[in-house]
Amino acid sequence: MTVQQLEYLVALDTHRQFVLAAEKCHVTQPTLSMQLQKLEEELGVLLFDRNTKGVRPTAVGAKVVQQARQVLREVQQLRDVVQLEKNELVGELRLGIIPTLAPYLVPLFLVELVQRYPQLQVQVEELQSAQIMQRLKDNQLDVGLLVTPLDDRQLHEVPVLEEPFLGYISQDHSLYGRTTISPQDMGEPGLWLLQQGHCFRHQVLNICAPAPAHTNRPFTYESGSIETLKELVRHNHGYTLVPELSVLQELDNPMVKRFSAPEPVREVSLVVHQGFVRLPLLHTLRDSILRKVPERLWAGKAGQKIRWR
Repeated sequence: MTVQQLEYLVALDTHRQFVLAAEKCHVTQPTLSMQLQKLEEELGVLLFDRNTKGVRPTAVGAKVVQQARQVLREVQQLRDVVQLEKNELVGELRLGIIPTLAPYLVPLFLVELVQRYPQLQVQVEELQSAQIMQRLKDNQLDVGLLVTPLDDRQLHEVPVLEEPFLGYISQDHSLYGRTTISPQDMGEPGLWLLQQGHCFRHQVLNICAPAPAHTNRPFTYESGSIETLKELVRHNHGYTLVPELSVLQELDNPMVKRFSAPEPVREVSLVVHQGFVRLPLLHTLRDSILRKVPERLWAGKAGQKIRWR
């Protein structure tokens, strides 16, 4: 049994296609198939069911894959320990970030990060919170950038930002004339929401008291994009809530309304597996972000944290 065989095993479980798994491992499909067959022969069990509908791990195969992921994580930790001793920021950084953060935060720090550390290979993927959490546990991501707290003992959180929720209100809505708004105002009709699965949606509904009322619209629309919600408000009746990073360039827009104190905020953290050892990389990433956002958004400022779980 070799580390390479375990890497092939995990790749096939991840992608469920021999051709794609081989491509990700930078080998030919026959090579990957042969090595997995050797592993099965050594263990004396069938690890994958292979049929016309795809590739799936057997019951025992799923247990072997789970253990293989843990072994590969520990192998990577050995390599990381060596790099730490050399005081080098090199290698791969697989970063997962939620869609309501990515378009506003990634452009601020990514280019500078890779310019300062050219030996660091950064891969960024937009994923929903539950996906990031699972991929951190499966060793498919190194770092997640998402909303916390998560209350998960397998994961370690490093708070970075406390980002206020702001109202984004149409000129002909009854809330437009307010200087500030409150959670009690969120029962007003006309609230646009993100679609199911986004932690931001859950937080908005946790702010609202009472729950959003039904409207007389002849249609319903739940978006997957903060920018789409803003456009709906600009061109239609109604209102929505947005994170402050999404309106940094238009804070003087009268459509943007702050909440009265204490402002509801979402805590944004860098999240890693508890076994993560590249702490200097984590601190570097945190510092890169903080240099690019207003200090009032840094974690530790006054605000009422809104949970999403």
